[in-house]
Amino acid sequence: MTQLEDKSILHEIVRFVEDRRKVPDRVQVQTSEYLITYLEDHRNRLEEALRRYDTDRLNMLFGQLASKVKYQFSRLVPARAVDPRPVPRPAAAKPSPKAAAKKAVAKKTVAKKVAAKKVTTKKVAAKKVAAKKVTAKKVTAKKVTAKKVTAKKVTAKKVTATKKAAAKTKPTVKKVAAKKHK
Repeated sequence: MTQLEDKSILHEIVRFVEDRRKVPDRVQVQTSEYLITYLEDHRNRLEEALRRYDTDRLNMLFGQLASKVKYQFSRLVPARAVDPRPVPRPAAAKPSPKAAAKKAVAKKTVAKKVAAKKVTTKKVAAKKVAAKKVTAKKVTAKKVTAKKVTAKKVTAKKVTATKKAAAKTKPTVKKVAAKKHK
């Protein structure tokens, strides 16, 4: 046997004793089953420590386990017959009022966070719409001012054109005087 197998068998014995509060005769490690033989009165000492709930003594006996236990390969267990390590579960007890209150508070905070996200998404959407409206107003304002500028240019051109036309139709004083002298 390898050192790794020895270690895993000892760990399985300790796990079995702690979980079931019994000292095992056989131990199953992966797909192998081993027959356990305890030297001297080590088995009785373990059982007595379990009965007294003496964890210090039990830990001391676990420390001696490697030298006080012999094991031999019993048989190979089919892989589908190997059950996962059973975990003892205490009877389902009602949660304490404090735990129930904590759960309720947690649910409320989650609901608040979800509502806050909805509100922020609505706010963001509203801001985007408002920004689009503002930019649209700016664009139309620019168009209007451009139209005003072009209108001013047109009116300025009209004014200069009318001045030129008036200048052509009305002879200036110098021209009239020049014509008279001829």
